[in-house]
Amino acid sequence: MGLSLKVEFSDSYYKKLGLKNGSNYEDALDRSIDHVLADAENIIKREVPRPGHSMSMSNPPYKPTGNLQRSIHRRKPSKCIGELRSNARSNGVLYWGFVQFGTSKMSANPFVTRTARKAAPRLKDYLLEELQSMDVLD
Repeated sequence: MGLSLKVEFSDSYYKKLGLKNGSNYEDALDRSIDHVLADAENIIKREVPRPGHSMSMSNPPYKPTGNLQRSIHRRKPSKCIGELRSNARSNGVLYWGFVQFGTSKMSANPFVTRTARKAAPRLKDYLLEELQSMDVLD
């Protein structure tokens, strides 16, 4: 699964925001991404189909096993980059895409899209909190 969040700003952007010079903004961004990533992991685990839920529009109805939900995990490949990953497979094939986009026999359930829409706006709030705690706002 590939839900990834990478944030970069140029120095001129920080000046436009009215931030003081000489502060390490990447640390604030990185901590903000950590917070959003934790939120996104909780959100996506609620959004993904799980046991007890049937996708009745599928033919035959899709019966979630919980493998996809259990396999979702956070990953930080480097500073200011966060990912949610899944290694759930069926017959050797990663199947989050089948759930997200659907198949000829199963309707789409865009759980990744819903998660991104819910989690992304939180980055602004977390970043503002981090910058305020660093006392870098003019």
